[in-house]
Amino acid sequence: MSAAGQMETYLGVTGISEILASIKKCWASQFSYIAVQYKRQNGQMINSPMAVVVQQMIPCDIAGVLFTSDPLTGNPMTLTITANYGLGESVVSGSEEPDTIEIERLNEDNLTIKNKLIGSKRHKIVMKDDGGTEVEDVMENEKKSCSLSDNMALFLGHVAIKIEKSFGSSRDIEWGFWNNVLYIFQSRPITSGTGETDFEIDHEFDTPLRCEGDYFAMCNVGEVLPGATSPLGLDITLKYFKTVLTNRRFASWNPGELPRYYPRGIISMYRHAMFNAIDLFPHAKEDPVQAEVSSIGLFGRIMNDEELFEMAKERHGDEPVKFFTKKFYSKLFYRMFHGAKSGLKLLHKNYKGYNLSSEIFNDSQELFEKLITRCSDMSMPMGTHLICSESSSCLNLLIFNILQNAAGEINTEVYSDFSQLLTTSREIESADVPAAMERLAYFIFKERTPEDFKNMKTGEALRWLETSSSIAGEKYREFRMKHGHRCLREMDIHSFTWETDPLSLVKLLQNLVGSITKEKFEKKPANIEKLISGLKCPLTYSNKLALKLFLPLCQKAVQNREFSKSIVIRVLNEWRKGYRRLAKLMVLEGRIPDEDILFFMNLEEIKELLETRSPRIISKAMHRRRRQPIIDRYIFPEIIKGFPVPINAENKIALNTDENFSMKGLPVSQGVAIGTVRVALDLEEASLLKPGEILVTYSTDIGWSPYFPFLGGVVTELGGLISHGAVVSREYGLPCVAGLHGATQLFQTGDYVLLDGNKGILQRLPEPEN
Repeated sequence: MSAAGQMETYLGVTGISEILASIKKCWASQFSYIAVQYKRQNGQMINSPMAVVVQQMIPCDIAGVLFTSDPLTGNPMTLTITANYGLGESVVSGSEEPDTIEIERLNEDNLTIKNKLIGSKRHKIVMKDDGGTEVEDVMENEKKSCSLSDNMALFLGHVAIKIEKSFGSSRDIEWGFWNNVLYIFQSRPITSGTGETDFEIDHEFDTPLRCEGDYFAMCNVGEVLPGATSPLGLDITLKYFKTVLTNRRFASWNPGELPRYYPRGIISMYRHAMFNAIDLFPHAKEDPVQAEVSSIGLFGRIMNDEELFEMAKERHGDEPVKFFTKKFYSKLFYRMFHGAKSGLKLLHKNYKGYNLSSEIFNDSQELFEKLITRCSDMSMPMGTHLICSESSSCLNLLIFNILQNAAGEINTEVYSDFSQLLTTSREIESADVPAAMERLAYFIFKERTPEDFKNMKTGEALRWLETSSSIAGEKYREFRMKHGHRCLREMDIHSFTWETDPLSLVKLLQNLVGSITKEKFEKKPANIEKLISGLKCPLTYSNKLALKLFLPLCQKAVQNREFSKSIVIRVLNEWRKGYRRLAKLMVLEGRIPDEDILFFMNLEEIKELLETRSPRIISKAMHRRRRQPIIDRYIFPEIIKGFPVPINAENKIALNTDENFSMKGLPVSQGVAIGTVRVALDLEEASLLKPGEILVTYSTDIGWSPYFPFLGGVVTELGGLISHGAVVSREYGLPCVAGLHGATQLFQTGDYVLLDGNKGILQRLPEPEN
């Protein structure tokens, strides 16, 4: 923070009374609009201590400013001088174009003039005989020549280097020559050019690589934490994950001694959350097929990268482990399913009315201390959710193994049957959001015509829903009570929930009204026997019996997983409210310029800011916020080897315009659809979706759920059989293909395509004549 030019300067003051009056004006100038806004932008106290320097006035012949390093790049090999005739005020204020001299510094005793740029220098400021200053025209012959001679420039450079050595930092020096004598008026540190580069900001939260060929994966975590997470959200969420994952209850997932110099499991690159893929296979053994099958529970599909599994065996040891045995399955099934059931019951009991009561605090430091001391509150919800997730994954793996054994191999029929079995009529938490929204839109349709409701201003429609005593109003308020804590990017506390931003919810309802049919509410539960009899794999009697036993448990496990996730989000929402309250208090106390900037700091920086009001922290947070929309759009491959590089950071994939161009991915929801493509990478683009269009996106989370009812089909680059897009697509009978890497760049909005959810194919078709 330089505060350059924020306070008033008075030159040529004569007499004690004028000096005292000018001192008062200097003190008062810190309360000018510009100075006050500058302090607010840097989190400083408005009425801060201020010294006024009184110096002897030197009627300079030549004056200006010198930087001992390049003010833009920070290069210490270049000294930059700006100079003009008369007083230095014309240079400092920027009222005139000065001469610019660049001096190359090879060493402290060897300076050479590298470049001269003659400025226009139309006017100069000089002292008046009776006090004060006045502006005079520069003579024509002086305009065309450099105001500073070479000897003067080099002498000034040597003096500047001595000043730099004395202070131990690059300096911004104001100087002047009078009668060929050099006077130094001011020396302060250079504040420009010392901040972080864009590259440093983009990579400051990166996790160190353990080796050049390490593997990373965007599956699963890329859907839970999509895009670039805010620094505060990343700091909080990843710490919770890491704390829970190192708990002794997860020793089977995370064996061995904990590493001291790098994290395990979830890491971050470009502020995008990723898995360290090697850590996901601690029990990789001699038979790679079994390791591939176990990836179904983690990724919803097989991973057949032999090099990945070889590296996992090298890192974790290749000693054979008795892993996939009946005894193992029995113990794991009992521990996971019983633990999930009892843990979920206890979690619901302990966190039913969880509230941090952050609204009662009126002091930012007290609230921050409360948030830090209560940080372990998230451990139980997160731990229970991971147990429920592991339970669901293990049961999915059992069903997949049954189908694989029946088919004799892993093929398209196994995937197709598996996705069919995962379809459930139970109220899965994430799938129930669009279902509840459909019901709400249907009740609105019964009371208001679609045209009437759609033509209402969003605020007007919101007021009607909030105050109406009709069934539609009641259903709206019920929806807000049950699902108000959900939103897009709900694991990032920087996001606004539907409870906080109801206007976004109303906009979705306005799009939905009129497109809902009564038949959707009369869907009957699937008959398990009928479902099993319709499978393509050649099942034996024992296979069918096993499916009848495990399928209801699998469906219940999915329900438990989504319910536990909902509780995690509900608890996290209390922390979101806590940090929103903290941001509001810090704005009121003048510590930060706006509430949003707090979410671009980490916990250590917030603590330091509360103690010191360091403007450096605010400057860095602003830089992060400027970079956020850029790194947020970065897209990474599903499996990454080596240092992660966004595939869309520089060069786009060449668009294939062939009419019959096709891609093959993982079929995760059966069905066939023909229609036009809508490529949407965020909700703003998704708002342009039209009924029947086929959504092509990178990944989805619960924030996308309201769009599913009127889609024709879904394509995602990330995800597998148990991803959000797959689960909700199966609930609505939409064909869905996952793992089509590059689809958002190889297809474009308006393409006419065939989406085959049975075979996992997306194919471009010639547009119909009509």
